Amino acid sequence: MNVEELLPAYIAGELSEAGRERVRAALATSPRLREERAHYQQLFLLFVLAQAAELPTPTDLSTRIMRHVTLHYYLNRLTNLAYDLVGAYGRAIAFYLRLT
Repeated sequence: MNVEELLPAYIAGELSEAGRERVRAALATSPRLREERAHYQQLFLLFVLAQAAELPTPTDLSTRIMRHVTLHYYLNRLTNLAYDLVGAYGRAIAFYLRLT
């Protein structure tokens, strides 16, 4: 395994002492690897913060979702009914005015 592949485990503290020494030696000579290490450090920190800030699911989430779905369904039905009524009245007016 090359040193670049070891960086995530190095940042997470999961390498043996020999693995850490190997990564440290490579970091000392490679600016590109030091830049990669900085990226992994930021990513690791974001993961840790995201895990710490994990939000619990609200107890009323199911109710809110069902309410949203039901409302969406009824609004779609109302819209379709309105289009049907306008269409029917439009046809009736056209027939009454002898446009058809």
